[in-house]
Amino acid sequence: KNHKTGLHELCIVFPNRRSGSFFTSYLQKLLEKEVIGPSVTTVNDLMMSFSESQVTDRLKLVSILYEEFAAHSKPSESFDDFYYWGEILLSDFDDIDKYLANPADIFRNISDLKEIDYQFNYLEESQKEVLRKFWGSLGRWEGVKNKEEFLKTWKKLEPVYSGFRERLKKEGIAYYGMALREIAGKIKQGDGLPLAFKKYYIAGLNALNECEKVFFRYLQQSGKTVFLWDYDLAYINDPKQEAGLFIRENLETFPPPGDFTLSSECFQSKKNIEFIAVPSSYGQAQVIPGAMERLKNDYSPVFDNTAIVLADESLLFPVLGAIPEEFEKINVTMGYPVRNSSIYGFIGVVASLVKNTKVVEGKKYRFYYRFVFDILQHQLLAGIESEKVHQFLDNAKKNNQVYIPPDAISFSQLHIQIFNLPEKAGEYGGYFLGILRLLYAHLEKHQPGNKVLPELLTTMYQAIEQLNMTISEVQGQTNQVINKAIFFRLLFQYMSQVSVSYEGEPLTGLQVMGVLETRCLDFKNIIILGLNEDFWPRPSSAPSYIPNNLRYAFNLPSIDDHNAMYAYYFYRLIQRAKNVTAAYSTVKESLNTGELSRFGYQLMYDSAHTVHLKNIEFEFKSNPQKPLGAKSSPAISEGLLLRYSQKPLSPSALNIYISCKYRFYLRYVVGLPDKDEIKEEVDGQMFGNIFHSAVEYLYSGKEILTDDLLTRLIKDKKSVEKAIYEALATEYFKLPRQEAPGIALEGNVRLIFEYIKTYILQLLKVDKEVAPVEVVSLEKRYSVTANLETGGKKNQVLVGGIIDRMDRVAGRLRVIDYKTGNVKPLVFKDVTELFDCSAKEPKKELLQALAYSYIIKRGYYPDEPVDPAVYDLKKLFGSNHYPYVKQGRGQLDFDKILDEFEENLVSLLQEVFSPENVFHQTEFTGHCRACPYRLICHRG
Repeated sequence: KNHKTGLHELCIVFPNRRSGSFFTSYLQKLLEKEVIGPSVTTVNDLMMSFSESQVTDRLKLVSILYEEFAAHSKPSESFDDFYYWGEILLSDFDDIDKYLANPADIFRNISDLKEIDYQFNYLEESQKEVLRKFWGSLGRWEGVKNKEEFLKTWKKLEPVYSGFRERLKKEGIAYYGMALREIAGKIKQGDGLPLAFKKYYIAGLNALNECEKVFFRYLQQSGKTVFLWDYDLAYINDPKQEAGLFIRENLETFPPPGDFTLSSECFQSKKNIEFIAVPSSYGQAQVIPGAMERLKNDYSPVFDNTAIVLADESLLFPVLGAIPEEFEKINVTMGYPVRNSSIYGFIGVVASLVKNTKVVEGKKYRFYYRFVFDILQHQLLAGIESEKVHQFLDNAKKNNQVYIPPDAISFSQLHIQIFNLPEKAGEYGGYFLGILRLLYAHLEKHQPGNKVLPELLTTMYQAIEQLNMTISEVQGQTNQVINKAIFFRLLFQYMSQVSVSYEGEPLTGLQVMGVLETRCLDFKNIIILGLNEDFWPRPSSAPSYIPNNLRYAFNLPSIDDHNAMYAYYFYRLIQRAKNVTAAYSTVKESLNTGELSRFGYQLMYDSAHTVHLKNIEFEFKSNPQKPLGAKSSPAISEGLLLRYSQKPLSPSALNIYISCKYRFYLRYVVGLPDKDEIKEEVDGQMFGNIFHSAVEYLYSGKEILTDDLLTRLIKDKKSVEKAIYEALATEYFKLPRQEAPGIALEGNVRLIFEYIKTYILQLLKVDKEVAPVEVVSLEKRYSVTANLETGGKKNQVLVGGIIDRMDRVAGRLRVIDYKTGNVKPLVFKDVTELFDCSAKEPKKELLQALAYSYIIKRGYYPDEPVDPAVYDLKKLFGSNHYPYVKQGRGQLDFDKILDEFEENLVSLLQEVFSPENVFHQTEFTGHCRACPYRLICHRG
């Protein structure tokens, strides 16, 4: 109204670009003819237009800051160690400059506080706690080495700050706060600024830093500026209400014109407000269909009618999927953050692979299996050499391959690019760009209809390309070398800052936006998702070396200021709305406490509004679990008979059948693998495998274990250690035995090495007690034929397996089974109890020991006396160690029970292979604890 002509001579300043777009749309509706419109900008852009310096990249700034530190002292840390706290220091410098604080005073106070920490180091912990509460800083650096040097560092902050700024000024670059301080400095010195417009309108701002205040006073004094504030009396007139903290000051310092009228009593108007508690973060999106249904009478596709505001921006994809189809016009103003995409996650996994690579034998390296699996099974690589990948994954799980060589996973050009690592950190940018190029080519060929992923790939490619250019520039202009740690820190910083814009009509339809984009905008209908304490207000987690007490003293931004800003965003957003629906998650996960935002509670209890509360509950009904089972059939019986006529059924398989017939069915009939994941820790089974192999390697080639030989092995531990290294190489690391010298033992594996070494040395002593020992076999496979009658037909099956050790002592053949776990007493009364499928505690060790003895007696040494024996490693250290099986009170005479054992064994086998058999689930849930199929049976 005041500027019907000359609109081009006006400059309208908003808090963000989105509000500028809305303003332009409103203005176009008011204009009767085409004219040159006003300049619409943000306060940041306006102020930077007066700066003589160019704000540059943080990497370059930190590298220059490091050099300035080096010029004032000899830093004990390298650039990569300095980088993290250099970023924090840079942020503190930025705050100091934006709020025009006296740097010398601040740094002197910081130094004094650090010295107080040091001087009071002798105090008791309770006394320190009192000081912590008062000063807010004591204890931040307790435990720091070379504290005197540390104190000197703080004393040098002021000259470092001054020298750093001076160097930046010479190069014509700056950080944002420095650029603002220079502008404020010019104004204070009386230097005028070239104001290009006849009138400036400052609209809808809230929290102002000191530089902005100086700038606005200059505009105010020029007589060319009008200040327009957006507020409501409900929180302005209450001095305790944090939402009005900054606006109250702004109204007093920069009052709006007297003829400016803006409805400022809308907050108390009647509103329909509903808060919905949802027991799921992503489930909040399902609130949208119901909310939109309730808004039908108030909905209009104009751009300022309805907004979905995401306090938790990770909900964007679930939200887009939940919006009903009839709402065709949708504008996503916030863009889709790359950090929420599958590509960002994929790059994260590749980065983890690179950072956790295990180097062996100089330049050779191995990849940790979890990262390899995550990459190979990632959705982006789906369909790339699928058969080869699946076969590799199956083999790796089967062989428990914890560390994987790169040549084992070169299935395609993309796989080769991923698993062929560069040698230098400076080459990682090109490495990731190569991955993105190949991914793009794959998507173009195999998913031509996919429009989102290629756009995300392109955006990420550009971000990494920019990072590459910055690194090259910094390394060319400074003496810093960017190592792997800094590269990955920068990589994720760059990727986190970019987003992909959505196509759509920006000024029509349903608006989907983040909290900061709502500034200066009003909507009739609002749907808020993520109204949790951890998302609104957002945690102010920026690290700082300036304690809170100094921040308050020097008027630097504090946590209270941060919360006040978010309070204003909340109340201002809803003050003119008619319908407000807000959802929050009640799930406690990650940083989310599952609590409604404090502003939600304020609305419920401190306002006159009626807030309707609703809880969404997901009902899960659990039906009583019926016992599982599977009936055999002629086809199943014939299949089993054919298989085990060619390869032996092991005693351990029979133990599984006796313990749980259904587990036997899943493993040996259906063929489900009993190990579907790699065990990176050395569990009981792996421990046993390593021990078995180590003993085999140690005793291999030694036909007679004499007293002298065993004595030498006990004294010369090198042979024992060599055998354990070889066993670890073959069993745990899945490497050839000859590569054992190159493996490095760390953490848990080192402990396992020592445990096994202790056990083997004790085994040598036990063997020495009965020497000489004639070694017959070590870890050798044996089997025997069993004659059965099933389904009216005569059949033969093989029963057998690997016997840990067979030897002769005092003319008797010993069949020895090593046991590294808990072993029950090796005693029984009747043979039938060994085959009892209804037993609560099956005698597994006894059945296995006797089954192997039966195989040897019937198939290999029928004329020799055979003694079944179990070496319980945990009992080898006891004086009463007795490895032989007992029947009743005395040692078992195996020849006496041989026929009876055979009858029971054949009877069990005939049941197993019968076409009428039913594979029942065990009734004893204790048997299920270590079962790999317990989740299938819902007993896990």
